[in-house]
Amino acid sequence: LWQLPLATAGVGAAGLGPSRKGSFLVVGDWGWDPDTHGNIASNACQQEIANKMTAKFNELGDVKFIINVGDSFYPGGVTDKSDPQWQLKWRNMYSKELRSVPWYSVYGNHDYHKDPCACQDLPGACAQVNADDSNLEFFYMPAPNWFKEHPELGLEVIGADCGLKPIRDLSC
Repeated sequence: LWQLPLATAGVGAAGLGPSRKGSFLVVGDWGWDPDTHGNIASNACQQEIANKMTAKFNELGDVKFIINVGDSFYPGGVTDKSDPQWQLKWRNMYSKELRSVPWYSVYGNHDYHKDPCACQDLPGACAQVNADDSNLEFFYMPAPNWFKEHPELGLEVIGADCGLKPIRDLSC
């Protein structure tokens, strides 16, 4: 779990360094599955990470988004937007506070195996693709490769998928 404050030049309100425009959290490879991770008896580690993220989110008070770097749904991804893993492994695990901001996401290799996106070039076929950053029921990922500008933060977020070709070579 990483957090990075977004700062501007100048002195903050307390006079102690740059004033902040906001912050974001980064998490990746957080997926857990009882059949895949048999040597770990429960999702307690994942829940502890989720709890720490919520605490940091509340401490910072200005988190604008969460960057999710993939491998979210072990062992093989989700099949569509109605897949029960969305509820079981994400919505039930990560607090409503954490899900009150967009989760900017990319696929991990484990996310592709059951996803129709692995063997098609149509982003609309992808189970995790969601181009509406106000739809917080799913991750924000308008395509496997994407960017989003945040002029108010002086920041551009780039999501680059480097794992699709090996998955296609093995699966399609």
